[in-house]
Amino acid sequence: MGSGSAQKTKITIYKERFLIVKVKSIDKESLIVIGIALILLIAWGVWYPRYQAKQQAFYQEQQAQKKALNAQAEKAQQLAEQKTQNVTVSDTKEQKTVLLPKTAKITRYDNLKLENKLLSVVIDPNNGVVETVTLKQYDTSDKKTRIVFNSEKAPLKTAALLGLDGWKVISTTRPKVTPDSVSFSRILVKGNEKMQLTQVYSLPADSYHLNARLIIENLGKDLLILPQLHIAVAGLPPMQYLGGDKLYNTMHRIEYCGTTSKAMISLDPTMKEEKFKNAGTNDAVDWIGSSNKYFASLLFADPVFDHGVDIARKPYPVPGKDDTYYIPAISGKYQNVAIKAAGVKEFKFNYFSGPKTLAEVKKLPESAMPILHISSFSLMEYLARPVLWLLNYLNDLCGSYGIAIILLTLIVRIVFFPLTERGNRSMRKMQKIAPKAKEIREKYKSNPQLMNQKTMELYRQEGVNPVGGCLPILLQIPVFFALYAALDSAVELRHVSFLWATDLTKPDLVGPQFFFGYGIHPLVLAMTALMVLQQKMTPNTMEPAQQKMMMAMPVIMLVLLYNLPSGLTLYWTVSQIFSILQMKYSQYVSKREEAKAADASKANPA
Repeated sequence: MGSGSAQKTKITIYKERFLIVKVKSIDKESLIVIGIALILLIAWGVWYPRYQAKQQAFYQEQQAQKKALNAQAEKAQQLAEQKTQNVTVSDTKEQKTVLLPKTAKITRYDNLKLENKLLSVVIDPNNGVVETVTLKQYDTSDKKTRIVFNSEKAPLKTAALLGLDGWKVISTTRPKVTPDSVSFSRILVKGNEKMQLTQVYSLPADSYHLNARLIIENLGKDLLILPQLHIAVAGLPPMQYLGGDKLYNTMHRIEYCGTTSKAMISLDPTMKEEKFKNAGTNDAVDWIGSSNKYFASLLFADPVFDHGVDIARKPYPVPGKDDTYYIPAISGKYQNVAIKAAGVKEFKFNYFSGPKTLAEVKKLPESAMPILHISSFSLMEYLARPVLWLLNYLNDLCGSYGIAIILLTLIVRIVFFPLTERGNRSMRKMQKIAPKAKEIREKYKSNPQLMNQKTMELYRQEGVNPVGGCLPILLQIPVFFALYAALDSAVELRHVSFLWATDLTKPDLVGPQFFFGYGIHPLVLAMTALMVLQQKMTPNTMEPAQQKMMMAMPVIMLVLLYNLPSGLTLYWTVSQIFSILQMKYSQYVSKREEAKAADASKANPA
C-alpha cells in the first residue's frame, strides 16, 4: 500500500451479511470538520445559557406584573365588599372572629393533626385544605429533618375546593376529633341559595392513604347547581429540592389517568408556557397527581372527575444558578353538580402521599403502576418490575440490600450462563479462523464481492456463524438494562449503606472531595479495571486499530459513569467478576477439549 493511500480512510462494505470498517488515520479535512464542530459546540454552550436567562427574566417580569395587577384588583374588590357589608374583624391569640351584620359569627379554629406510624397530616378546618404531610419514615438527604409535602409552596393546596366564587361562609362548626378522624362543616350562601359543606378525614393505621369525604347538602328550597367544582392536589418539587438529594438521573412529572383509556398521561412541569396552558383535558379522569423520582402525591376520586383536569405550576429560582424549577398542582373537575332541594351529594377521595416503593404502588389501582417510572422505555418497565420485586424478596431473606444486589446479579448471570458460554465458544472459533479470513481479505481486496463470497465459504466450511458471538449478548441487553433501571429508580435503596458506601443511591465516596466535587469512588475504579482485564481475555478478530479503540472504551466509561450510584456500580462490578470467572472456565473447557482431540488424533492417525 502506497504512502498516499495510507492517509485515507478505507471502508469496505459487505452488502450481504456484515460490515467491516478499517480506519487507517484521520485526514486533514476530517480534522477541520471536527475543529469547526468543537468551536460551534463551545459557542453554543456560551451563548444559549445567556439567551435562556434573558427569556426566563422576561417571563418572570411578565408574571410579576400580572401578579401585581391581580393583587390590586383583589384589593379593590375586598375594599368594595367591606364597604357594602360593613364587616369588622377582631383578632385574638385564641381565635379570629369575623362579624357579619345581623347574620352570623364565624370562628376560626386551629389546625388539626392526624397521625399514624407513617404519616403526620395537618388539616385546616376553616377551609378543609391539607397544609402539610410529613413522612415519618423518610429523612432529607442530610437526615436532619423529615420529608414534608408542603401545600403552601404549591400553586394550589391539597383538597382545596375551587369553583365556589361568589359563595360566602356565614357559619362554621366546631371540629369533631377522634383518634383517627376529624370532621367539620361550614354553611355558605349565594343570593337565595344556601348549602352546607361537610368534610370528613380519616387516616388508617400503617397507611400512606388519607381518606376524605365531601358532603354537600342543599339547604335551599330550589334545585342547586354548581357549574364548576374542582378539587386540587398539591404537587411535589423535584427530588433535589424536596429532600436535597443529588441524583445521577432525575424525574419530575404531573400525571392523570383517563377513565376510558385507563392510560396514564405524564406531563413535564418544565414545558414551555404556551404548551403548558393547553396541557389539561376535559375528558373524564380517574385520578390525578404528581411525582418525582422517589415520592408521589396522588388523588383518587369516587365518582371520577367527569370534566377532566386543570394544571398549574409555581416557579422557584434554583439556588446558586440562573435557572428555575417548578412545583406543580393539578385539580380534578366536576361540571354541573346538581343537588335537589333538601338533597345531599357525597364525594369520596383517597389521597396517597408516600414513597414509590413497589409494595406501596401495588396497593394502588393498576392504572397507577406506571408512576414507578422505573425506566424511560416502556418495554424496560415491564422487565424491571419483576427485577425490583426479586430485589426486595432477596432483601427480606438476607436483611441487606447490598447482599441482595450481589445475589440478584449472580442469579441473572447464572440464568444467562448457557447463552454467554455459547457466545464465548463462537468467538473462540472466529479467533481460530482469523488468519485464514485475513488471507482472503488480502488476496481479494481488489474484488470486494468475491472476497465476501470466499469469506462466507470459509465460515460454512469451518461451521462458524459470524454473528454467533454477538447474538447471545444482544439477547441479554434488555435484561441488564432492566436491572440497571430497577436499581437506579428504587427508593428502597435510599439512605441504605453497604460496606464503605453510605448510600446505595449515591457514589461510594471514600475520603474528601478534592477535584471539582469529585473524590475516590473505589467501585467505579474497580469496575474500570475489570473492564480492561475482561477485554484482554476476550477472544477477538478485530484489526489492531479497532482493538486500540476498544481499549479506550473503559476510560470513556470511567469518565461518563464516575458519579454512578454505588448500587449500580456494585451490580456492574459483581457482574464483571462473574463474567471473568466464566471466561476462565470456558478457556479451561476449551483447552481440555483440544487436548482430548489431540490425543484422539494421535491414537487414530489418518
